[in-house]
Amino acid sequence: MNGFSQRDPASAAHPLSRDTRDTKAANLRLADTETGDVEPKLGRAEPESSPPPDNGPSTGLRYWGGAILGTLIVRSVQAALKIEVLGKEHLCHARGALVVSNHRRDTDGPIVGGILLQPKGLRFHGQEPFYVAREDLFRPGFLGQYLQDFPKPLRILRHIPIARALNAMQLRPLRRIPEYTFGELLEDFLLQFGDMPLSEVLKPKWVDLFAKTLQRPAEDLRLSDALKAPPELRHRTHVFRRLQRQAFRRILPYQRQVITQQLNHLAEILDLGQSLFLAPEGGISLDGYFHKPRKSLHFLINACRKPPHVLPMGISYDPMRHGRTRVLVRIGEPLRDLAGLSRKETDERVSRAILRLWSINASQLAAHYALKLPTGIDRKMLAERLYDYFSMVVGHAVKRALPLDPLLLDEAGRRKRALQCANWIRRHPCCREKLIYLDRELGVLLSDHPEILAIHPASG
Repeated sequence: MNGFSQRDPASAAHPLSRDTRDTKAANLRLADTETGDVEPKLGRAEPESSPPPDNGPSTGLRYWGGAILGTLIVRSVQAALKIEVLGKEHLCHARGALVVSNHRRDTDGPIVGGILLQPKGLRFHGQEPFYVAREDLFRPGFLGQYLQDFPKPLRILRHIPIARALNAMQLRPLRRIPEYTFGELLEDFLLQFGDMPLSEVLKPKWVDLFAKTLQRPAEDLRLSDALKAPPELRHRTHVFRRLQRQAFRRILPYQRQVITQQLNHLAEILDLGQSLFLAPEGGISLDGYFHKPRKSLHFLINACRKPPHVLPMGISYDPMRHGRTRVLVRIGEPLRDLAGLSRKETDERVSRAILRLWSINASQLAAHYALKLPTGIDRKMLAERLYDYFSMVVGHAVKRALPLDPLLLDEAGRRKRALQCANWIRRHPCCREKLIYLDRELGVLLSDHPEILAIHPASG
């Protein structure tokens, strides 16, 4: 889930002895850290000082509660969504695989888990996967933050500690620097370097903010004082850019050690023959684009004693319909012989495999059409135009062997989806952001075929 940059980890080992010629390099490292690019050390060496709590792999669920909770979540997602799976013949390669997919929504993990479990009736015939999850999910108080805007009856759930439940469901944490909070970072400094003055850690602007919040003189504040700040301040993210340059150099080796240890635990899971689900983008795509894989993908492939095969999947959401959102999951052939390749080659091969499996659906085409739609078209006329437009695009896509939703290949299916999309667009006149998101997805899938995107909707 995380991304990491390829730099010498020893370059920040003794930052206080550096001279001013390292200033530019420190600025570059600070910018990379804010995007999650912290370099892990390849190998199985343990951190030299103050390692984090053990999050090592387990070959099964630690207690039945995790099995029951995980099954309930998977079954709930399957009931809430209409999931269709293509390429099931490749599930025979799932055991021991590094499973990767594009990341669209929070439901992606349970969807993939339900597919890998291969349920038949009340029994599961597949292998229960492990999941790479962002570390802040395991943070005390995370559920309270996540549910703060939910209805009041659900807010009682904020008091439930979920870290043990996540571990029981075989989720394993991986630190993502952008989500790291003030509270966590200041605790790291306190653990590593003692109760330092806050002015030696944070930039003056942020020291003043803590002083104003705590109603204390800024010069008297220490790390232990800052940790008493209200949760809304301690839970702020993107905090590495708030550090003094020297403080950043001091804490960077420890962050690398923690991330390296977490990645080595994930590699051990694969070495034990377990399957592991990883979203290479590192997080949900908030803009509709497919983002460059983080460096954890390349690390895991090369850190295992026996390089795992990679099983790619493409997840496509088709929301413009009445009732449950339709989800099309396409499973591809496993990728082998990725170990030893450069990070660029690995990222390109895995990204291409995922994009080849990400299906073009009616909602994406309808969104592209609707954004260029003239006003004053009634529902029936819109449905006819969408059907004609779908037919034109499908004709071009079939010639180029692009991944298409099977419903679009059938004339009756195209007509039915055109009517459903027209109804949805008319019922949701203020959904421009969702239309833009779906249109961007289509742009990604047709990026190598601009001639299809150039088809003018009016000509449909």
